[in-house]
Amino acid sequence: MRVVFFTPYYKQNRGNSTTAKRLEHGLSRKVEFSLFPYEESSVNPTLLEWMEKADMYHILHFSRFVQWAEKNEVTLDKPYIVTSGGTDLNHSLIEDEGRYLPMLREAKAIAVFTQQAKRMLVKDYALSDKSVHVIPQSIYLPATDHMLQTLTLPEGYPKLLLPAGIRPVKDVLFALESLIRLSDEFTDLCFLLVGANLDEEEFERVKKAEKKHDWLHYLPEVELGQMKKLYEWGDVVLNTSISEGQPTALLEAMSFKKPVIARNNVGNASIIQHGMNGLLFQSQEELYHSIKKVMSDNKTYNQLSDHGYQSIKENHTIKKEIDSYMELYKD
Repeated sequence: MRVVFFTPYYKQNRGNSTTAKRLEHGLSRKVEFSLFPYEESSVNPTLLEWMEKADMYHILHFSRFVQWAEKNEVTLDKPYIVTSGGTDLNHSLIEDEGRYLPMLREAKAIAVFTQQAKRMLVKDYALSDKSVHVIPQSIYLPATDHMLQTLTLPEGYPKLLLPAGIRPVKDVLFALESLIRLSDEFTDLCFLLVGANLDEEEFERVKKAEKKHDWLHYLPEVELGQMKKLYEWGDVVLNTSISEGQPTALLEAMSFKKPVIARNNVGNASIIQHGMNGLLFQSQEELYHSIKKVMSDNKTYNQLSDHGYQSIKENHTIKKEIDSYMELYKD
């Protein structure tokens, strides 16, 4: 079976590239898998040859793909399936239904990460219940044989990690007010933001905050294989996004038995059962109390760590994810 997989990003370490690398790792062992990062590459003879020989296409992030296809006059002439994350469903489709819905209607199958996303497509957009499939994400952190980057990580306690691209929807400075309060009580507190600069205005805010607070540190994006070192470094992993599809950073953190504290949105709530395998917050006040509770109570810390790890083992294995996609491919 020949599959051409379209992903917006591959080189830049962000959510879509993490998903693409994970699916490439699993699916390339079972099918002839040709990957094309459409936001990072130009249409070329190799792509056209792949498309001509393909049995099917697999598209990640439908709204970005539609924009790219329109601009480059690329048409889909083979059966295709779509994997949808967060932004395309929660923002693009709502803002311009007429532009993006036709592509979804023509898809042989649509894979989403959560039941809520499926309900939205079926109920609000009248897509067939049989065409929308829930396939939760899994974990893939490749081993690195050689260190292309030397990571110098700050010292402190507690060490709070927030992996996210710097852009408005990730709202990475939402935690600032809570952390200022906590820094009075935890005098060695350390907060590390890790992610690509994807918005200049937001990035300037981060740099100003870093200069103002000696406990706040920013690290540009790191290779996927080096994320292991960051999760081992951190005591707690945070997510402050306004909206999410299903954040792999939280799943990765839980696989390292790190407690996760995340903003209460649909994507985060699809992973976290509040008080069981993580904590959800809505306000800065709740975030402050959540971090304080986790770092002041060993029983809570260990419970969240253990239950989070168990959630990954039960619901987010790469075997289960890849097997689910292979079923779609065969259908």
